[in-house]
Amino acid sequence: MVFVVLWLGAVLLTWMMGELPSGTALFLLPGGILVAGIGYGDDLYNLSPLWRALVHLIAALIAVYFLWAVDANPHWEMFSWSALGVLGAIFAIVWSINLFNFMDGTDGLAGMEACFVFSVGGEWLWQAGAYGYAYLAWVLVAAVAGFLVWNWPPARIFMGDGGSSFLGFLIAAFALAGQVCWDIPIVLWMMIYGVFWFDATVTLLRRILAGERWYTAHRSHAYQRLHQAGWPHRKVLLAVGGVNTSLVAAALWANANREALPWVFLATLMFLGVAYGGIERLRPMYPKE
Repeated sequence: MVFVVLWLGAVLLTWMMGELPSGTALFLLPGGILVAGIGYGDDLYNLSPLWRALVHLIAALIAVYFLWAVDANPHWEMFSWSALGVLGAIFAIVWSINLFNFMDGTDGLAGMEACFVFSVGGEWLWQAGAYGYAYLAWVLVAAVAGFLVWNWPPARIFMGDGGSSFLGFLIAAFALAGQVCWDIPIVLWMMIYGVFWFDATVTLLRRILAGERWYTAHRSHAYQRLHQAGWPHRKVLLAVGGVNTSLVAAALWANANREALPWVFLATLMFLGVAYGGIERLRPMYPKE
């Protein structure tokens, strides 16, 4: 939670100095504090999933309210395309909060992912003229990198639900702000975030289709099955780092060649599918007896 406190302090200080618009502060701070707070409470007291889901939804509603529903489209109506966009944004934030938490299951993985996403995302925001957001993204990279020194395997400190949920919230928030305010396609963020959302989403859907209690703890994610196949923490991190590097290279090229973005995104999905399938062959999620 140390990096959470440091980053929130940096946002508050920047806001108080007049270097950050109030709208940006209100977009990021209330939701971030709520998500980190309920996550930290869950770390201490093992709270009900219903309470966590409710707080996540409230955090998403607050963020979307300040980002979009009031400023950009004050008269949106149900069943319109703009309403669907708002509902999609709320879902994206809630899902990102939870999927990042699901994927925080091995030393260093969540911290490394956050550094990849916010380093590259910060560069896109800077290029788009969103200097305040870029500054906040890179401050977060510095804070998480400091944490990662101690979380690298063998880990001596751990992120916990408070830290992982907070990072998931911020990734979705920054991606949505980039799309809505500066025309940075959200699929670019999805590409560099691909390892996490693809593994979490495919695994969740497979558990639902198999009739499992999908909301309970498990060890079925692809990265967890690599451990079960005998891969040590460092080897898993190196493999994910290699995949992330490839995804970043593809996303940077696609950003410079926007006309090819749909095809690059499709190729990214195929690449992630092949990687997931390789792990499935190595360590099946549902071994045949």
